[in-house]
Parts: sequence; structure tokens; C-alpha cells
Amino acid sequence: MTAPVYDPPRGSRSWLPYVFACAIGVVWIGWTYVADLLYSLRVGTITVPLRTASTSDVLQPPGGVGVRADAFSMQVRSADVPGAALAYVRVGDAVEVVAVAALIALVGVVVWRVARGGLFDRSTPRLLDGVVLATVVAGLLPDFVRRMGWNWIVSSLGWDGRLPEPLVEPQFVPVYLGVLVVTCFRFALTASQRMVRDQAGLV
Repeated sequence: MTAPVYDPPRGSRSWLPYVFACAIGVVWIGWTYVADLLYSLRVGTITVPLRTASTSDVLQPPGGVGVRADAFSMQVRSADVPGAALAYVRVGDAVEVVAVAALIALVGVVVWRVARGGLFDRSTPRLLDGVVLATVVAGLLPDFVRRMGWNWIVSSLGWDGRLPEPLVEPQFVPVYLGVLVVTCFRFALTASQRMVRDQAGLV
């Protein structure tokens, strides 16, 4: 690791609160995933969000106003669906947990490095590349994998004609904005690295 080209903004351990917060986030995500998985296994059901044609055959409010719905969550016994379809859903959930945890961990590493004076290290842009990749994977891949399982479950239930569609809402806008911000910062950092290192006498 090269020598820092600037002093950290505060004490040498100013990064501790941020890294600690990231560690708490990783632990919380892992605990939530395990708790949800254990609950699903205990009750023996799988939940599939669906979108159908608009219908009034839903729970109506007591005030007498008629309401319609085109989306709902369907709970199916795990024993009544193909095992491979269930595996797709479980894998999608696991991919989401791993990707989000990796994203939080990478952010923690970036904060740790910057707080210790390593903003202009050669490895910092590569860490930002990892943040971009983790953002894309966490935002798009889990829903893609889960949708394959949900489609399989829906088709295995014997609907005739047009099947209800799994309700999938990928986070395109947040992912795009996150990738855009990190990428712009990465290019700005890369462009300024040589100038800063020249001034510090490192090149």
C-alpha cells in the first residue's frame, strides 16, 4: 500500500463508527434472511406475488365503497410445488442477501480506506468498481432468478389460458442512479490521482 497523500480528516480511528454501522447492516441482513427462511420452512409455505386482470373479488371495505385489485400475494404449500421451482426462489433470496451484504461491506472498506488517508491509492478505483458491480447484482439478479421460480410455480398450479404474472418490480431507477453516482466519482478520482500523486512526489 502506498503512503497516504493527505492526512485523515479526524483522528486515526474516525472510520470506526462507519465501519461498525456497515457491520451491523451485514449482520442484520443475514439475521433477517435466516429468520424468514426458518419461518417459511416451519409453516411449509412459499409466497408468490402475482399480477392479474383487475377484479372486484377481493376484501371489500366496510364503508360500502367498491374496490378492485390487480395484484396480490399467493401462499402455496411448499409440498405442492416443484422442488426445482422452490429452489429458484430460495437461490434468488440467497443471492440478494449475499450481494447486499457484499455491497455494504465494500462501502465499509471504502470508508475505512478514505478515513485512513487512502482516497488516492491505486486500489480505491477498483473498490469502487466492486461497489458498482455489487449494486447491479443486488438490484437486478435476485428478481431475475426468483421470477423463474415464480413462473414455474404459477404454471404448475394448473391455470388454464393466460397465467397470472409474477409481480416483479426491479429497482431500475435506484440501481441506475447509484451506478451513475459511483461511476462519476470513480472517473473523477482516477483523473485526479496522477495530479495529487505528482504533488506528493509519489510519481
